[in-house]
Amino acid sequence: MTKERWAPAIPAEASPKYIALADAIERAVEAGELKPGDRLPTNRELSQLFNVTIATVTKGMAVAARKGLITAQVGNGTFIAEGSAPQPEVEILDLSLNVVPQTVVSRELTTLLDTLNTNAVNDGLFGYGSYTPSIIHAQLASAWMQSFGVDPLDGRILLTTGVHQGLLASFFTLLKPGDPVICEELTYTGIKRIASFRDARLLGAPCDHEGIVPEQLERQLKSTQAKVVILTPTLHNPTTASMSLERRRAIAKLCQKYDAYLVEDGVNMPLAGGDHPPIASFIPARAIFLTGYSKCVASGFRLGYAIVPPDLQSAFLEGLVGMQWTGPHLYSKLAENMLREGFIEQFTLAHRAEASARYQLARQLLRNVRPSEKPAYHAWVDCDTRNAAENFAIQALRRGVKISPAAHFAVAGDGRTASNGYRISLGSCPDRLALERALAALGTIDENRTPASSTLI
Repeated sequence: MTKERWAPAIPAEASPKYIALADAIERAVEAGELKPGDRLPTNRELSQLFNVTIATVTKGMAVAARKGLITAQVGNGTFIAEGSAPQPEVEILDLSLNVVPQTVVSRELTTLLDTLNTNAVNDGLFGYGSYTPSIIHAQLASAWMQSFGVDPLDGRILLTTGVHQGLLASFFTLLKPGDPVICEELTYTGIKRIASFRDARLLGAPCDHEGIVPEQLERQLKSTQAKVVILTPTLHNPTTASMSLERRRAIAKLCQKYDAYLVEDGVNMPLAGGDHPPIASFIPARAIFLTGYSKCVASGFRLGYAIVPPDLQSAFLEGLVGMQWTGPHLYSKLAENMLREGFIEQFTLAHRAEASARYQLARQLLRNVRPSEKPAYHAWVDCDTRNAAENFAIQALRRGVKISPAAHFAVAGDGRTASNGYRISLGSCPDRLALERALAALGTIDENRTPASSTLI
């Protein structure tokens, strides 16, 4: 049977699309939409159905073949394989998801949870919570943020269910559908998803080793009339770039000059420490600053802080409530205890030491890891070309390691070439031994060799 009508859509934000195509085949097999013996459309037909290039289809089919999902018969076509449930040749070590290893602080987290006593539960811990912190919480959080260079003004802090919710609320506060917003040419995939959801036009600006280049930002502010800029100036995701003080001041001046608002993602600032203040500190009336605990405590500790100008607070709060009616009450109470009892310093120091050790491991085992003075739980590896990075990702998957090539983070700009390379998560493995095994596998790959398609295709 020919499955010429099988054509589930690949989301526009899916990247890289060849992985998304293989994933679509896998989901269809698991759901019974595609059965053993079903003949797939030709690569040309699939390229039209999925609105991708034939080269992308070829890469995707190679991944599907490696997973044992498909076979090919010369002259007859490509078929869903017998026993085609995904059967990886080796255990997949996933270095594509940027998380922190909870194992580093599991003992401290257990002790922290013990601080929630019966009285706390009886006092309505599981009731509705506010997005406005208590006076005590605001004081504790302000003192914590000052330790890494952030000086919030009284009464301007709002709670968020993680930095991601803060980003989403910022888009709802500052942008209407169709509005342009400027970001780095490679950006956090969550920002891409939020922009797509909000129907905002995300525009990538060229970057260097410090992040977005001021001259390029000014050119885009002039040409696009954009009134919102969203940046991650400290341990940028994915490239790990961090801005100098001079660069931060220059960006702040440009936002003032062109009457643009800044949304600053400071999620990695607690881990990095307070070498430089946020850009937002230079333009507090025109900036929303976001930070939180997901990179210095645990990925699932979903509490963040938003420092919002007074004239935007009402709209920002409305955005938070519109997304989730109640504030993060449980995490807020945990954070109060964590800050009061000194846990946060223990968490942060432990993660800084572990991130540094894992980063050094990556530098030892891989070529072209981008230097970073303050390591995070992700690293960027430079490649000569975008195609080399995508070829590397295919070869890595065949060796049982999943990484994220530049295409995953790329934002359409003005035709200039974005940084070429791939991001590896240093925190997704539970221990350094597993990470070393994954990195060693990556170290055997020649990025300049074009991977041959599966012999079955």
